[in-house]
Amino acid sequence: MTTMTILRGKSTSTSIILWTCLAYLCASIQADTQNINVSINPSGETTVRTGQNLTILCSVGVPLKTCRVEVPQERSVILEPNQPSEDGIGWYGSSLDAGQCGVFIAQIKEKHDGIFKCSLTPKNARYESYNTLRIIVAKPPVMPELMVFPGRRGERQNYEKGETLKVSCRVKAGRPVANVSIFFGDEQIGLEERPIVYNYNNDSYVIQNATRVLSWTDNGKVLRCDATHLALDRPLSAKQQISVLYAPQPQPTIERFGFVIGQPGTVNVTVQANPRPQFMWRIDDDKVDEGQFDESNRIRSSRAVELGKGYWEITLNIDSVQKSDTEKKYVLLVNNELGSTEYQIVLSTSTEPAGDLDAGSIIGIVVGVLILLLIVFLIIFARATGRWCFAARRRRDEEAAGGAGAGSEAHITPGDEDHEDPHIIDEKMPHGGQENPIHASTEYVNGNTDIKDMKDIKKDEKTDTPV
Repeated sequence: MTTMTILRGKSTSTSIILWTCLAYLCASIQADTQNINVSINPSGETTVRTGQNLTILCSVGVPLKTCRVEVPQERSVILEPNQPSEDGIGWYGSSLDAGQCGVFIAQIKEKHDGIFKCSLTPKNARYESYNTLRIIVAKPPVMPELMVFPGRRGERQNYEKGETLKVSCRVKAGRPVANVSIFFGDEQIGLEERPIVYNYNNDSYVIQNATRVLSWTDNGKVLRCDATHLALDRPLSAKQQISVLYAPQPQPTIERFGFVIGQPGTVNVTVQANPRPQFMWRIDDDKVDEGQFDESNRIRSSRAVELGKGYWEITLNIDSVQKSDTEKKYVLLVNNELGSTEYQIVLSTSTEPAGDLDAGSIIGIVVGVLILLLIVFLIIFARATGRWCFAARRRRDEEAAGGAGAGSEAHITPGDEDHEDPHIIDEKMPHGGQENPIHASTEYVNGNTDIKDMKDIKKDEKTDTPV
């Protein structure tokens, strides 16, 4: 009896263990069913403009029983295929059996900014599985605020050459934050600086900083801050012109040509300086201020005229040019609060020499030289290989070389001694009756011996030759 009790006790313990494992397995299956992975497209977040449409598709790998979506600031909606849309919200996707649950929003409104949620209930499941998407409804920013830090003079528009310009541009109220770019003239600056983004009470703004060391050539350039955004059709811009102060800039000796003796002459000089400088001419030892005459009252200086952006033009008028005027030393002295510069001017009655060649002329010359070199190369190649126009000449040379060899053999062939060769006679007696210097002998000095006698003499010479 004790043994049976023990066996029954063991059987009960085994049953308990088996039921526990089965319950755990069922719980695991139910948990897996409840945690089906739901994919969503687009994922993470998407940015749209008001008035645009938007489609969102949620899907799983098993057939669905229900499809429920929650659009921000709208009521929760259960969607089915072929269901008519309400308030611009309708079904999107293939079918529930395909495991798809999608929504089509015909027109995005600003209130739709927020979290979208799709909840899917698979068949054979009692619980929903879901996923979310952040919908960002673009909101345009306000006009950029351009802040320029003052220079050493304490001003926000006037800076001295060599100073560092410091700029900050802030753009508020953009959703998402705007893209901010700073330009100085046509050059973008601040690329090495990362924008600083602030978020405050579901709103945001961005700050972009930039620096630039100023040159005198920067005078008059426009500083511009551009804000671009998805909700804008064109950038918003804030602008400010910058003035750079600098001393008169030096120039090489200024030459003026074409003066005619006895006729009026004009000398124009343009200088760069900011602020406005003072001008004075020195003609040898005579000094002439702006708007004044020289001692002879023949030469007068105009007042300087501003051309813009630090360029100034002043004119020296000569009523009647004399030869001595072209021999004088002309110096223009220009000074402002930042420095002074002297400009040397030379006058000449000669015509102005031709200027430097432009790019087109240089290219033309280079092309011409290359073509000439190509022609020379082709001529050398054709002559060396006997091609083209040199082919006939090469054939003549080859024929001449072949004829010369045959003639040599004819003179040494046995048996020729017994036959008269008229060609040999012709070589000894060229046309005109003159002697051939190559075959000259004392017998032909007088030039009176006829051809027949010459033949007889030749035969006698051959006969007397010992064998």
